[in-house]
Amino acid sequence: MIDPPALGISAGRMHALVSELCAPGRKLAGSEAEKTACAIIARELAAAGVACTVHEFEAFIGWPTRSEVTLLGAAPRAIAASGVGMAAGTPPGGIVAPVSERGEAGCIALIDGLPRYDAIMAAQRAGAVGVVAVSHGPERHYVEASPLWGAPTGAGDLAALAQIPAVQVSQEDGALLRARPGAAIRLVAEARREWRPVRMPVADIPGESPHFVMVGAHYCTWGPGATDNLAAVAMLIELARLFAAGPRRRHGLRFAFWTGHEHGGYAGSSWYADQHWAELRDHAIAYVNVDIVGVRGGTTKALRNTTAELHDFATGVLDAMAGPLPDSEKAFVAHALRRRDMYVAPTRSARNSDQSFCGIGVPSLQVSGFLPAASPEHMPGSGLAWWWQTEQDTPDRCDPAELATDTAIHHALVSALTGAEILPFDPVAMVDDVLASLREYAEAAPELAEIAWLQTLAEQVRTAAVALAGRPATDAAGRNALLMRVTRLLNPVLHHGSSNHDYDLGRISRLLPGLSPALGLAGLPPDESRMVRVGLRRRANRIADALQAVLNLLRSGE
Repeated sequence: MIDPPALGISAGRMHALVSELCAPGRKLAGSEAEKTACAIIARELAAAGVACTVHEFEAFIGWPTRSEVTLLGAAPRAIAASGVGMAAGTPPGGIVAPVSERGEAGCIALIDGLPRYDAIMAAQRAGAVGVVAVSHGPERHYVEASPLWGAPTGAGDLAALAQIPAVQVSQEDGALLRARPGAAIRLVAEARREWRPVRMPVADIPGESPHFVMVGAHYCTWGPGATDNLAAVAMLIELARLFAAGPRRRHGLRFAFWTGHEHGGYAGSSWYADQHWAELRDHAIAYVNVDIVGVRGGTTKALRNTTAELHDFATGVLDAMAGPLPDSEKAFVAHALRRRDMYVAPTRSARNSDQSFCGIGVPSLQVSGFLPAASPEHMPGSGLAWWWQTEQDTPDRCDPAELATDTAIHHALVSALTGAEILPFDPVAMVDDVLASLREYAEAAPELAEIAWLQTLAEQVRTAAVALAGRPATDAAGRNALLMRVTRLLNPVLHHGSSNHDYDLGRISRLLPGLSPALGLAGLPPDESRMVRVGLRRRANRIADALQAVLNLLRSGE
């Protein structure tokens, strides 16, 4: 049974910090409110006796500044709206066009749900001049709509951003617009996209070895941000206080407080990966992302964003601390985390939540506090609460007791990782992910020789990984070096399509993404098919290179 006070965890102290951090309101990356929150974090770390460095750099940030919809006519009616980060802006006076659910050219498209990038771009391709998204309830969510991961690197990246404005309105106001098809509306969606200086605190607690576990949480917010994500910030500070006061760990700890999470498409964590690439490659044992914890009613502890090699370890710790989830909750979590892959576990790392370190090969894990399936308060089809990324994410939405429980779970995960003599990595599970992904590609393009070649090579790697798992480690340092090297070889090809150092466009989660063009190969015109096959061969060569290197490594042993 979890007993947070026995570990020295203070629910009251954490909740008081959540309230203080909420007070400045929206903590937009680069704003004065961010500066205030950064100072609070630095103050708390100093009080805990933990050295902190505040990194200052320029990030590309996008945010809405003024949003409103007006239903025109004899008696114009103003409708409240929430803007969209990274979407295009309107002139100050807005734009006027008919509203339409069919999304015809020249209209303002009316869509359901969150105004994410793919939905906005679909409307843009159809010729719509703007988008009004309709929420599932009375709340209005803030989101970002960008295919970029981190900062743009050229004109092509900027051109990929949405060129039309977008907002979200409540369900009730959406029904009002639906009742007036073709009616003229004025859409005001003033927005900014620009480079601006930001701040990002990072703190270290050294261990006996040069290796460390990195624990991260974004501290920028759309609204007050109690559960997304200031509860996580309070947890990191509580963990830092506990580990700093305890005995020196075998491996060190690094606490990172990301900025530009949605405002910059993971600008902070991607900048950190770029700037500390070699250090993270050589010394980072794992990345523990903390996002959506301490949620009122969040009793379903959901494993997510977890790479294969850490899955069994994280599941074991989570089950021991919180108990296994009932089958009904497992099914609910699987649905909430659904992916595009047919045969890949939904708990695998996805393209969200500051997962900026897969190209380096760093293993990752995350445990979030989801609302259970029966809760009336979650967003449809999601474990997230309805107040996620709204102005209603206030301190009362954060449950101190639930936050203390989540902190105890993370304390157990981090304790096990920083105290491990042999790192709890499972290379067999990694290769199983390779084979699961190849299975779908083989079914879509059975004639593609490269897929069969990769399957044969992966099976050989799996045999060697099984043999390694059956051999006791006679040299802990040697076994750990081997395991870390395997993760550095396989994770980049599992999660990045073309390069270890660059980020793919879009937010679609799929393993071995470099091979994804194989899914649409059938039926392509001959010349287009030829070009796609050239690209697939190059991506297959990259994957094969990683698999062969792992095979050689496993056969040589530690």
